[in-house]
Amino acid sequence: MTSAAEGATTAARTMRNVLHHLDGSEMADLLGETFLSTDVLPEDDRSKFVAEFTRAFETAAELERWNVLARTVREWKSTATVHADPELHRALSAPLEEDHGAVRPPEPELEHGS
Repeated sequence: MTSAAEGATTAARTMRNVLHHLDGSEMADLLGETFLSTDVLPEDDRSKFVAEFTRAFETAAELERWNVLARTVREWKSTATVHADPELHRALSAPLEEDHGAVRPPEPELEHGS
């Protein structure tokens, strides 16, 4: 392991420990300062974001695979985008009235670093 990788791993383990000592509202405040898009999330979704971010961070730190955390942040940013656009939110929240056929499986993500 390179010196840079060791440093990143040490920082991640330290941050993981810090996360365990913060309560939910402290985490929400901390993450809200970093991820401004959470401002448009309903309170319940903000709480879910905090829980999923924390879990993804812990997993990424343990596996040393930061794409896990990046994917979680990207997915929640997409959710915030939907909440920020009332028309889009209505369209995606409305019940489907017709069958649109089979859903194709997702295409694999291209990994840009880990």
